[in-house]
Amino acid sequence: MFDYKLHVFFTVASRLSFSKGAEELHITQPAVTRHIKQMEQHFNQRLFERKGNSISLTKAGSVLLEHTKEIMARHTALQFDMNALADKTEGVLKIAASTTIAQYILPEVLAKFHQKYPKVKVALFNANTEGVERAIISDDAILGFIEGSSKNREIAYQPFLNDEIVLVVAQGHDLYNSDTLPIEDLPNYPLVLRETGSGTLEVIMDALAKKNIPFEALNIAMRLGSSESIKSYLTDQHSLAFLSINTILKELKTGALGIVDIDDLSLQRPFYYIKKQGQQSALSTLFIQFIKHHYNILL
Repeated sequence: MFDYKLHVFFTVASRLSFSKGAEELHITQPAVTRHIKQMEQHFNQRLFERKGNSISLTKAGSVLLEHTKEIMARHTALQFDMNALADKTEGVLKIAASTTIAQYILPEVLAKFHQKYPKVKVALFNANTEGVERAIISDDAILGFIEGSSKNREIAYQPFLNDEIVLVVAQGHDLYNSDTLPIEDLPNYPLVLRETGSGTLEVIMDALAKKNIPFEALNIAMRLGSSESIKSYLTDQHSLAFLSINTILKELKTGALGIVDIDDLSLQRPFYYIKKQGQQSALSTLFIQFIKHHYNILL
């Protein structure tokens, strides 16, 4: 069927690899190649440029990828709406989530999930990244959402949403609405940071280390356990803080907080959902499908 060929094309286009596409689809590489060739014949255009062992999308391939994403998103929405009408799913879904995700990402999704599946009871446990991983390993939670990825061998990690960590100050600070801050000047300012074990802190430490800024050189004024407490602390108008962009959207709109760009430093990261290796759960699979649909994510 042509819709399956679109699925094959999407997988190859997303991975830019015939071999990885075949592995993910659980079919042979010659079968993947055959499907792509049939699509190229159907559209009478090449979809991929082949250069040695690498491939890239042609202009026609890029156009087809955009339409394929739209088709798959509409198909997913159709499946959700039809299944929800007849669904009798029930049970308890135990979720552990790191602080940022639990406070700013999941609440809206959980509310809509409950509307669709009222018989599913969700128990949400809030901890930092290390605590979420421990909950997954000990089976205190079947599904976890974290800000970092320590690559514990007992856990399967899958990115599901992109995030950015930014340096912020309160209105009234000398750097509010200022030009870019040279990265070598960062140790000159008092910083408020998250606690040890925080995924946000892990990303900051790794990024600064790559720029030859040792963590010990920072002027750490305070270590706090949540983004909300950090935002409250910043009202002293003396300190700076690294926070997820998702945690300060309201304050940016009101002007209570401002972003300070750091020269030659970008703190991009994915949020991950995690589960124990080899563990299957119908409820966790349902919720993952729902959250991808909510954010229109095709992974």
